[in-house]
Amino acid sequence: VFYHRNYVDAGRLRSENDFLRNVANARQEELQELTRIRKLLELKEVSGYKVIAARVIGRDPSNWASALIVDKGTLHGVRKGLVVVTFLGLAGRVVDAGQTVSTVMLINDPHLSISSRIQRTRQEGIVSGSLGGTLLMKFLPKDSDISIGDQVVTSGLTPLYPKGLMIGSVTATGADFSGASKYAVIRPSVDLAALEEVLVIVP
Repeated sequence: VFYHRNYVDAGRLRSENDFLRNVANARQEELQELTRIRKLLELKEVSGYKVIAARVIGRDPSNWASALIVDKGTLHGVRKGLVVVTFLGLAGRVVDAGQTVSTVMLINDPHLSISSRIQRTRQEGIVSGSLGGTLLMKFLPKDSDISIGDQVVTSGLTPLYPKGLMIGSVTATGADFSGASKYAVIRPSVDLAALEEVLVIVP
C-alpha cells in the first residue's frame, strides 16, 4: 500500500515539477522579450529617428542565413531600401516590402555593401558580407592603422545609411592578393542568427 502510494505521489510530484519548469521557462522567455523591447524603445527615444518596430516572423528559405521576414509592410510605412537596426547596431536593409510583411537582407549577405569607417582612426572603407557569413571591410590603404577590437560604424558618406550606426568590431586584418590594400574581418555587433525584434528607420 505504502509503495503504491509513494509511487503515485512521486509521479504527481514529477508532473508538478515538469509543469513548474515549463511555467518558469515561459516566464523567462517573456522577461527576455520585455528586455529586448524596452531596449528598442530606449533606442527609439534617444536616436531621434522615426522608426517602425517589427517582429521577425520567419527566414527566407532561399537565403536562410542572411535574409529574414518581418511582420510590417507598406501598410505600416515600411518600404524597400529602408535600414533595419536593433539596439546593438545595424542589422540590414529592406529588400522587398509587401502590404503586411517585408524581407530584410542582413549585413552578412555578400550583395550588401556599406560605406563605413574605423571609429578610432576615421579610416574609411566598404563593409560587405561574404560567402562564409562574416563581414569584410575592404579597400583600406595598406598602411591603415587598424587594431583588433577597433569599432566600425557607418560613415554616412552615402544617403543609404545614417551616419554612426554600429556595424561591429575588428577581429583580424590582412592584405589583399595584390598587396595594394588591406582588409579587416568584422564581427557584427548584432547577433544576426538570433534576431526576434527590429526597428526599421524611416527617413
